[in-house]
Amino acid sequence: MKKNNFKYHLRVGLDEELSTHDIKGIITVLEKSIANIFEASEEGTAVIYHTFNDKNLYDFRMNRSVTEAEAEVILTLINEWTDDDYTMEITTSEQYDLPEGEIESDITSIKHNRWLSEQVSNGWRYGLEFSEEQQTDPRLRPYHELSEKLKNM
Repeated sequence: MKKNNFKYHLRVGLDEELSTHDIKGIITVLEKSIANIFEASEEGTAVIYHTFNDKNLYDFRMNRSVTEAEAEVILTLINEWTDDDYTMEITTSEQYDLPEGEIESDITSIKHNRWLSEQVSNGWRYGLEFSEEQQTDPRLRPYHELSEKLKNM
């Protein structure tokens, strides 16, 4: 699978899935440590989540290639952030390829759908208005059907 405009990226692979908080933390710390590293976009820094061989892989889109010294800073920061085993690679290529057998997933959509399943199993249902008393919530729909306002709630 080709990803144009994904020329530079940092890939971090872990056994455990990261929370949205952890992903934002990685981005914040790296942005503060290395100037102009991440590409700004309307949705924020692009992070592609996928799995391969039971590993959770996160590809952070970067604005530019990094120097060897900057790569060392990234490695040091990630070592300070986690004691868990992880893999890290920094890629500079004209096109971004998902290796054979890997599947791209939108992590926000995955997390929303897990939350949705949990809410439904706890008795919640779709409703035009949020009501804790009646257990209705307008966000109880597949992620791709949500308005931008509901996605950001």
